[in-house]
Amino acid sequence: MFSEPAELQIGKFNVVTTTNGGHDPEFWAETIASRVVSVGGNCHPVIAQQAEAFKEAVKVTALYYIKEAIKSDRTTLT
Repeated sequence: MFSEPAELQIGKFNVVTTTNGGHDPEFWAETIASRVVSVGGNCHPVIAQQAEAFKEAVKVTALYYIKEAIKSDRTTLT
């Protein structure tokens, strides 16, 4: 019987903590935008500028819908 040791790789992750509360909607919108859009360090400056503008648009859109979801949840609770 042959056996090989199991190898576990969990990948890269970040841990962000808060004091006396959870993360605000702006934090989550920024996190979403950062995961959806990544701008390479050695790309053409015009492409980087377009990517940053798109990233900001993703952030604004995510923030809007996060806030709408919070309002909707509060409506459901009352």
